[in-house]
Amino acid sequence: MPKKLTPEQRRYLADEAKKELARRYLLDFTLYTCPEYRVNWHHRSYAAKLDAFARGEIKKLMIFMPPQHGKSELCSRRLPAKLLGDNPDLRIGLVSYAHDFVAKFNRNVQRIIDTPEYAGLYPGTHLNAQGMRKIGTWLRNADEFEVVGRKGGMVTVGVNGGLTGRAVDTLIIDDPYKDNLDAWSPTIRRNVQDWYDTVANTRLHNDSQQLITLTRWHPDDLAGVLLRREPEAWMVVKFPAIKEGESTEYDPREPGEALWPERHSLERLLAIKKHNPHVFQSLYQQNPKPAEGLLFPIESLQQFALPDIKEWQPDGIIAVADVADTGRDYYCMLVACQFGTELYIVDAVYTQAQVEVTEPLTIGMLQQWPVSRFRVESNNGGRLFAKGIREKYSGMAYIEDIPTTSNKETRILTASGQIKEHIHFRNDVTSDSDYQRFLDHLAGYTIQGPNEHDDAPDAATMLIEAVNEQVSDWSLD
Repeated sequence: MPKKLTPEQRRYLADEAKKELARRYLLDFTLYTCPEYRVNWHHRSYAAKLDAFARGEIKKLMIFMPPQHGKSELCSRRLPAKLLGDNPDLRIGLVSYAHDFVAKFNRNVQRIIDTPEYAGLYPGTHLNAQGMRKIGTWLRNADEFEVVGRKGGMVTVGVNGGLTGRAVDTLIIDDPYKDNLDAWSPTIRRNVQDWYDTVANTRLHNDSQQLITLTRWHPDDLAGVLLRREPEAWMVVKFPAIKEGESTEYDPREPGEALWPERHSLERLLAIKKHNPHVFQSLYQQNPKPAEGLLFPIESLQQFALPDIKEWQPDGIIAVADVADTGRDYYCMLVACQFGTELYIVDAVYTQAQVEVTEPLTIGMLQQWPVSRFRVESNNGGRLFAKGIREKYSGMAYIEDIPTTSNKETRILTASGQIKEHIHFRNDVTSDSDYQRFLDHLAGYTIQGPNEHDDAPDAATMLIEAVNEQVSDWSLD
């Protein structure tokens, strides 16, 4: 019969089990060395990707996450300490926008390694107790330290700092831009890119790994440039503050759910978004659009609440549909009440679903609103779509399929002034609605491009063109 364990033996075995888990997994390591660390589901998912990076399964990794969601604690404090415990010969380079800022990470990592908890996990990794380098001792200061008796260590530098003479096995870049003003500055973006190309990249070798985490303020930031250069080389993990699109293996949320509601509620996030939609898209959603290049910034659009016009008598209700050209495009149907030359978009279908879904949605929308005229862009399958609607719809709306011949970007740019002057958009829809997704894509459309999706402004342009044909005193300039 097995001998019964004493309380001391059970505590010992439990602690040994925790140690083994801490040596295997970053999140367990974090909780072992920092028991007060607050864990949400996304930290487990995030840490799992960093574990795969630590095992060498991911060579180039980008992580995008909103502020105050635990990004830097894991990637810039706990991960370097654990990496050096796993491999004391590893040479780590940690970079951020400024020397003084990144030096704090260096001191944090040193403090973790100095703890008795860490020593219990990794007795072979320890640092010189001295605060400066002396003959016969190992380097340790605010910018760099070496693991005693081994080849590894960590150096921290700000962007534009030197890495001359240092080979780097693992490069971690955490926010190379201080704020939006830095990221929107062409000069600073160019300086960051030049530093990466001429300094950081020259310190890497064939087996070096790279981890970049930043706020996506601008499409041409460091991450944007690298993703265009090597789109297949990088694994990208993005955690928007409010979920958009389909669930993924690392983010199982439904659209409209907050990332960490216990700390940053959906109500608070929506209030931030309402105050400054452009900043919210970059800082919280990691969907960068340069403010100076937006064709339809949200502040320029006329807005209304649906109850405000419930008692009005419209001159007519019209609808338009831009049929998706490819599987990545959106089907966009807009329903608008017309009052003279003013259009109030009251409802929308905005989805990447197939025709089996969009067709009944369209018919339902035509039945819900007394639409008198429904225009479908007939290019790329639109004619067949309109034909299918005619066959299955029994209402009073006149359905027409209209081809477009001019360049789409030119049409949108030409109509942009009338869109902002004559179209009104609802401000009382939910964040996970088709209408809000349509509005987000419209407000994020840039003048210069490239734009991943143009379905929202194209449909708005169709509304302008439809009304322009019947209002003699309103012409597109």
